[in-house]
Amino acid sequence: MSEKKTEEKSEQELVQDFINEYNELTQKHGLQIVVVPAWKARDDGTFSLIQQNSIGKIAKNGDK
Repeated sequence: MSEKKTEEKSEQELVQDFINEYNELTQKHGLQIVVVPAWKARDDGTFSLIQQNSIGKIAKNGDK
């Protein structure tokens, strides 16, 4: 079975391809994208919920 060209793939297939490639990268390098929610003060005295992105090591069995 030949692989479809990118423009012929459905949205679901593209998403699955991305997930598979991301999983391969995380296993290869032992790193992952980590998203942590945080509150940010605004000028009007309110707060906004933001997402802080970083790269972190993948915890191995027994690691904390």
